[in-house]
Amino acid sequence: MSSFRKNIADRRPRNDGFLDKEMHVEYVINHFRFVILLLLAVLDLLSGYFEEIRLISSLHNYRAAVAFLVLLPLMALLHWTISRGKYRWWIKYITVTVDLALVFLIALPVVLHENPAILLTKLEFTLIISFLIIFLNTLSILRIDQNTIVYSGILALVINAALYFLQDQLIMIGIYTSIFIVILSIFNGWVTNFILDYFTTNLKLSEAYEDLKNAHEQIQQKNAEITKKSHQIETQVNSLENAHKDLMDSLMYAQKIQVALINHEEVVEPHVRDYFVMFQPREHVSGDFYWASWTGSKLIMTVADCTGHGVPGAFMTMLGSSYLNEIVNKEGITEPDKILNHLRDSIINSLHQKGNLYETRDGMDMAVVQIDMARGMLKFAGANNSLCYIPNHHHGQETRIYEFKGDRMPISFHYKMHPFSILETTFTEGDRFYLYTDGYIDQFGGPKGKKFKLVPFKRMLLEHHQKSMQEQKEILDNTMKDWLKDKYQQIDDITVLGFQV
Repeated sequence: MSSFRKNIADRRPRNDGFLDKEMHVEYVINHFRFVILLLLAVLDLLSGYFEEIRLISSLHNYRAAVAFLVLLPLMALLHWTISRGKYRWWIKYITVTVDLALVFLIALPVVLHENPAILLTKLEFTLIISFLIIFLNTLSILRIDQNTIVYSGILALVINAALYFLQDQLIMIGIYTSIFIVILSIFNGWVTNFILDYFTTNLKLSEAYEDLKNAHEQIQQKNAEITKKSHQIETQVNSLENAHKDLMDSLMYAQKIQVALINHEEVVEPHVRDYFVMFQPREHVSGDFYWASWTGSKLIMTVADCTGHGVPGAFMTMLGSSYLNEIVNKEGITEPDKILNHLRDSIINSLHQKGNLYETRDGMDMAVVQIDMARGMLKFAGANNSLCYIPNHHHGQETRIYEFKGDRMPISFHYKMHPFSILETTFTEGDRFYLYTDGYIDQFGGPKGKKFKLVPFKRMLLEHHQKSMQEQKEILDNTMKDWLKDKYQQIDDITVLGFQV
C-alpha cells in the first residue's frame, strides 16, 4: 500500500485532498471486491460437485463465475486508472451501482424461484441480502461525499424494496428494512458532514502550515541574504575605515609638513615687540599660509590665500613658499611690489597659464610687508589683500585704524596684468599691523546667518588693540566660535597675522 501511495504521489498532481482520499478508498474496495467475487466464483464452481456447498451458497449454474469474468475487466481497468493517478470523481457512482446491482442480481434468482434449493427460507435469505445491501450502503461513508451517500441510499432503498415487493412482503419486513436504510443513510450523511468539516479544517491547517513553512523558508533565505549583505557591508565598512584611516594619517602627516614649512615664528619673534598668528585651516591642511624672512635689516612678512582649500590649496601653498624662498632668499629681491611681480610670473609659468577661455585661474591673493628697522620705514604691496594699521598715539590723541588696500589683481593670469603698486610709510615704536585673508570676514554665522564682514572685524581690532597680541588672538578665536555656535561650518581657511613694532 505504501508503494502504491508513493506511485500515486509521483504520477498524479495533487488537486484536492478529498479526491485523493476517494481514490485510496476505491483502490482498497476494488481489492476487496476482487477477493469476494473470486471467492464466490470458486464456490459457484465447487457447488456443481458438492451438494452441501450449493445448499449453503444458493449458487448454481455458474452465475457467480460468469459475474466474476464479466466484472474482471472493470476491476482491472479501475486498478490501472487509480494506479496511474487518472481517477475521476464519477467513478465512485459506477462502483456503487455495480456493487449493489451485483448483490441484487445474485439474490434475484432465489427470490423469483418458488422452491429454491437452499437451507434457508426465502425471507431469511432476503434479510441476509438486506443486511448485505445495508453494509454496502454503509461503505459509501468511506468516500466522504454526501452526493454519493444520497445516491447509494436511494439505490439501496430501491433494490431492497424490489426484493421484498417480489415476495409480497413489502408492507411488513420491506418497510422496516427500508426505514432502517433511510435512517442509516441519514446517519451516514451526518458522519460524512462531520468528516468533511474535519478534513476541511485539517486541509486548511495543512495549507496554513505549508504557507507558514514557505514563509519561514523565505524569511530564512532573506535572513541569509541579509546576513551575507551585512557581512559584505561590514567588509566594505572596514575597508573604508582602513582607507579613511590611511587617508587621515596621510593628511595628519601632510599637516605636520605644512606647518613645519610655513612656521616662521623664529624669524619674526626676535625683530618685533609682540606678535600672534591665528592659523585655522578648514581641513587638516590649509590653502592659507604665512611666510617671513630676515635679510640684512629688513623683515619681510607675507600672508597669502591660495585658490581652494584642503589638499589642492596645500599644493599651492607649497608652490608659493618655494617661490618666495627663491625670490627673496636667493635672488635678494626685498621690495614688496617686485616680490609680487616675480611671484606672479613664476606662478603663471608653472601652471602654464595662457589666458585661454576655459583654463584654470589657480593662483593666490597675498599681502607683503617690508619692515626696514634701520630706517623706520614700512613698505606694503597687496594682491587682493589689505593691511590694517593702528598707530600708537600719545597725549590723548584719538586712536584710529587705517586700511591699506592692495591692488585688485591676483597672483595668476588676469585680464589686468599691471605691475603691483607699493605703499611706503614710517612707523614708530608701538604701532600695530595686521595681515589677514578673507576667511575670517567672509565666514557665515551669527543670529541671521550672514557674513562677519570687514567693518566689524576692524572695529574689533581697534577695540582690543591695547591688549597683548596673545590676548587679541584669544579674542579673535572666541569671537569666531561664538559666531559659528555649532550651527554653521567653517567655509574657508582663516589666517590673521598681527605684530607690534
